[in-house]
Amino acid sequence: MNWRVWYVFFLLNGVNCIDCPQLYVPIDSENVCIYMSSRAVALSEMEAYCESEANGGKPFNRRFSDEGIRELGKNLKMSVESLFPPEVYIGITREKDSMNQPTKNFVFANGQGKVHEDDYPLWTREPSVQDCGSVTYRKDFKVNPFTCTDSAVFLCEKNEFPCEYNTLPFVEYHQKCLSIFPRKDNYMTAESICGQMGAHLFPYKSYDDSDSVGAAIYSSITFDGGIYAGLRKNELGQWKYESGEEETKRWDPEDELHQDCGVYGFLKNLSIGMFTMSCDDKLRLLCEFKKEGLQERNIHIKSNWILRK
Repeated sequence: MNWRVWYVFFLLNGVNCIDCPQLYVPIDSENVCIYMSSRAVALSEMEAYCESEANGGKPFNRRFSDEGIRELGKNLKMSVESLFPPEVYIGITREKDSMNQPTKNFVFANGQGKVHEDDYPLWTREPSVQDCGSVTYRKDFKVNPFTCTDSAVFLCEKNEFPCEYNTLPFVEYHQKCLSIFPRKDNYMTAESICGQMGAHLFPYKSYDDSDSVGAAIYSSITFDGGIYAGLRKNELGQWKYESGEEETKRWDPEDELHQDCGVYGFLKNLSIGMFTMSCDDKLRLLCEFKKEGLQERNIHIKSNWILRK
């Protein structure tokens, strides 16, 4: 994940923030600088990863304050919106009649029926000649009419649980097993690629599924479903951070806590909460840089600084 975009955001807005080393970003309420791993890492390799790839950091394995976790969520969303393509194919395409002419109906993927274009509740605007649909975070996860020959990343779904990694990291997002394929392709190619993985383009029929779609978009590419929180279940069934603190209240209410590692992920309201994943999985993680007496400073951007970057 490219944190330079996040860092430049602070510079451009003249924000008071902790003076962090390069690649790190500030969580002001914690007086700490945080770096999120650019790849999933085996938990046994955390220390070595933060030391080598995060320029002398160490794993952040303690509980965030309430304000700290709000800052983390805000900044993760901001970074995703700066980097992530705004259009994501879903499984909906215009029906054609026996003469191969377009009709007013749209067909959902995976045999999930069809709907008249006037009755589909998720359009951002009325489709005219467009023959596909793409969901966008810019319009509250509603669907833009989209041309099937145009390229976009795409949202695949598997109808299987437990939801498991495959070629893509399929993750359960609020009872939907989803993953986003990060390469842009047209609709027919996207449909084929999902099929090769035993999946299909997600048939987005109702705004009731916007929680799952939103969590997948904000999580799937940037941190593979969850960021390790330094939290594990002990032999007594208690969830303890490596710093010794216990977690009791931040869990997603739909998570049955069957697995053994706690991770940060997006709740239905797209704030950050806690979920469980297997400690045997490779997970994204947070590294920290903290020294005594970190001073806040007001960063004023200069045009020649931007040119140098």
